[in-house]
Amino acid sequence: MPTPETVRFFFTDQLGAPIEGVLVRLFDSGGMFVTSNVSSLVGVDAIADVTLDGDPDPTPISYTARFSKNGISFDGSLGDVSKTPQAIDVYSPNTDSPTGTNDFDVKGETHVIPTATDSRLCRCSGFFRDITGRPLPGLDMHVVNQFRPALVDGAGILGEGVFLRTDKDGFAQIDLFRNGRYTFLVTSTEAIDDPNLQGAIAFPRMVCVPDQSSYNLVDLLFPVIAEISFAPTGPYSLSVNEVKNIVPSVVASDGRLLDNVASSDVLYSVSPSGIVSLGVGDGQLTLTALAPGSATLTAERIDKSIVTIPETVIVGVPISITVA
Repeated sequence: MPTPETVRFFFTDQLGAPIEGVLVRLFDSGGMFVTSNVSSLVGVDAIADVTLDGDPDPTPISYTARFSKNGISFDGSLGDVSKTPQAIDVYSPNTDSPTGTNDFDVKGETHVIPTATDSRLCRCSGFFRDITGRPLPGLDMHVVNQFRPALVDGAGILGEGVFLRTDKDGFAQIDLFRNGRYTFLVTSTEAIDDPNLQGAIAFPRMVCVPDQSSYNLVDLLFPVIAEISFAPTGPYSLSVNEVKNIVPSVVASDGRLLDNVASSDVLYSVSPSGIVSLGVGDGQLTLTALAPGSATLTAERIDKSIVTIPETVIVGVPISITVA
């Protein structure tokens, strides 16, 4: 008689690293959907567990498992990479299975960001999807140079621009000069600001290319605040009435180090109130101890127009402050 059993899928990439966020969907022998889950870290493993009916040997219950995650391939293209869909047998009790468990190891192939072969260039590449989550082919981008005239190794960098289009997988890549500035005119088939406007429109995005051999194109097009470090480093211990100046260094997800304290992009705050006051000046923050207690220095993005899933957490904050 069928008995509910816990079935676990362990996900790793081609290097053996755990893969979080893989969607697992299970279907019965008739093709009907049964259940689903998403892999998450449990200790050092990325596991998705589900409950399925099992039967003892020699008649286990068969299911079809499908795996998917953007940027991960389960096509069996490498010898040890798993395929999707994949047939599995569930036993009850699990000790009747050939492995003694209802556990399954699934290996995916992660996308490796390609690098430029010219030391002056950065290969910018990335994937794009439509609003239903499917690959977005045929997305047009017109790339225009904004730092001309420029000379690189004695050659003039001129021209009106180049066109870039995503392929059938929603993937696009382009080599651009490191530390260069470009405008991307991204063609959209939706009228973002005016629902009555029809036809394709192009919206501009300013791109600053980092001094690296490769970078995620999506991060360049849609940068957010990624990391803040402070000099001197925290946590901080102050005495009442003591004043401490700290200098933040703010880095965006496109690799840029923002000017001064980036006060137009970052909102700094100290809570709770009444223990430490915060002053935001030109190039530094000023902490003034008011009363004994514990407080926390935090920072958040001012511009929330770019939504990242999962949310991009600003590395380096919060920082604790103790006043004695």
